[in-house]
Amino acid sequence: MLLPLTLLSLAGVRNADRAALVSLFELLGGYHWTINDGWDVDGGTDPCVHTERWHGVGCIDPCNLWFDGPDCKFGRVTAINLRNNNLTGSITNWTGLGELHNLTWLDLSDNSISGTVPAEIGSVQNLAVLNLGSNRLDGPLPTSMGDLNSNGVVELTDLNLENNRLTGTLPSSLGKHRGLKMMQLAFNAISGSLPAEFVNLTQAQVLQLNSNQLEGTLPEDIGEMRALRYVNLTTNNISGTLPPSVGHLHNLLDLSLGENQLSGSLPLELGLLYSLRYLKMHDNRLDANFTRFTTLGDLRKLITLDLYQNNMHGELPPSVQNMSSLKYLYLDNQHYRALRQYYCGQRLPNNGKYNYIIVKEEYRTMTSIPCEDMHDTNFAFHSLQESGVYPD
Repeated sequence: MLLPLTLLSLAGVRNADRAALVSLFELLGGYHWTINDGWDVDGGTDPCVHTERWHGVGCIDPCNLWFDGPDCKFGRVTAINLRNNNLTGSITNWTGLGELHNLTWLDLSDNSISGTVPAEIGSVQNLAVLNLGSNRLDGPLPTSMGDLNSNGVVELTDLNLENNRLTGTLPSSLGKHRGLKMMQLAFNAISGSLPAEFVNLTQAQVLQLNSNQLEGTLPEDIGEMRALRYVNLTTNNISGTLPPSVGHLHNLLDLSLGENQLSGSLPLELGLLYSLRYLKMHDNRLDANFTRFTTLGDLRKLITLDLYQNNMHGELPPSVQNMSSLKYLYLDNQHYRALRQYYCGQRLPNNGKYNYIIVKEEYRTMTSIPCEDMHDTNFAFHSLQESGVYPD
């Protein structure tokens, strides 16, 4: 039961909550913020009095006077939103963060905050949204992040720390946040492998860890994360093979794994991703027979297929004809027998990463043309000057 607004207006902020706000103001250059209306660190105003609101601070007293006694007069800070507000300085020593037990929303993104994420973050018990993206944070993420909301009342749903300078490995304790829907940690320098505990994030819809230094293999049970819709692990050092369990990700729309060190074959289970729009595995070390990827044609909603710069052999599977939504097709030259057959005995431009969508659209026509003098791939896709062979 919430207090009436008239009683809230008479309530004062809990002393520890107010001290935490004052500390934040002093650590992050509050006098120079773009907007600091209402912030009075000398005690003249109260952030929990609705007529004296501090910019970016939300407050409420969730207690019940009749059940909880007179301490209910002390308001609790529930939200801090100072996004894009010229916050500068180190957040490392913001120990008061741990006192904000009722904080549900913390957004300090798009500023110039430095330092490490305070370990006291683990003491907050009601945080649903944590956004510290686009700052200058460094160092590893504290393992205490797994202790967030340990009372089990509220779930952390949004975690955004992208575009910082974070290092170290991903805490396995993040796997405790089973209600997490968005994890955005892209554009950092995070290393190590994806913790196996991440497969417990069964409600996660967005997993963006691109442009880091991740290595190791993908969790074999990644298919347990069945709510995933967008996965971006581009530009890391992830190795091994793509686990067959990926076929369980039936809600997946975008699977971006380019610029890694993935090897082996494409699992046939990929064909079960009927909702998939984008499959990008360019610049890896895939080395199997592409022709055996017989379920390719089942990806009827796929718009982009990018497998350029791999080590696979074999021809483009004939089932490409069934991919009615395909608009962008990026493959290495060795998969384009259909082109060499159609342009029988002719030299073809070596365009590199070129969208040969015509192969999908004209596959049947191209492969029905007889060719007794078909050039091999290296000869067909090299200029006369490069090959050193000139016509008589």
